[in-house]
Amino acid sequence: MEQTNPTNSQNTSVSYPNQSDEGKALASIASILNQTDNLLPILRREFRGEASMQYEDGSMEYIQILKPMFVRVNQETQEPLRQKVKYKTGEIKEIYLPNDEAIEEILSMLKFMGLNKITMMTNIDEKTILQDLLEFECKLAAVLGLKQKEWGIDKELMPMIQSKIKTMVQDARYMCCNGSTIKAIQKTVQRIEQFSEGEKSTRKLSPYT
Repeated sequence: MEQTNPTNSQNTSVSYPNQSDEGKALASIASILNQTDNLLPILRREFRGEASMQYEDGSMEYIQILKPMFVRVNQETQEPLRQKVKYKTGEIKEIYLPNDEAIEEILSMLKFMGLNKITMMTNIDEKTILQDLLEFECKLAAVLGLKQKEWGIDKELMPMIQSKIKTMVQDARYMCCNGSTIKAIQKTVQRIEQFSEGEKSTRKLSPYT
């Protein structure tokens, strides 16, 4: 009686535990890189003090829940400008007018200093990173100081704003410290290739193939 090879009777996909783990690790790294493109739009909303509101009909709108980091001001009184808006719920609320020019300038600085895919894939030593951070901190302090009134920055919140922006750059720069991100990708890919080659060798030695 002819014996049927169970392996060939069905289209099956065998995934070894270690190979599966490495695949998940690579997917996780890829997800982080893809999320980099979404980071600046998210920060833009955060700087504007906005959060998304999802309604039952599936529609969505952004509502202001906090005072924006940078606001437009009356040039004569230096008071923050406000306006009344009506949300989809029918609620009428007086909100601050975000200073979009200031927000875009800061976002541009963040992108240039590391919040982008290219920087994450580079190899920079820690000494260079620390020098870059020190230089950035000095330039940021100068910009915020000069633009304080024009950008409607609360003087009491100035240190917190500066620290928050600096931390974003610091975290982004350290992701490429000594090429840690690119090395992690290369190591994961090599492991997957090794498992793949090992699986091919096993199949060649099998009497059923």
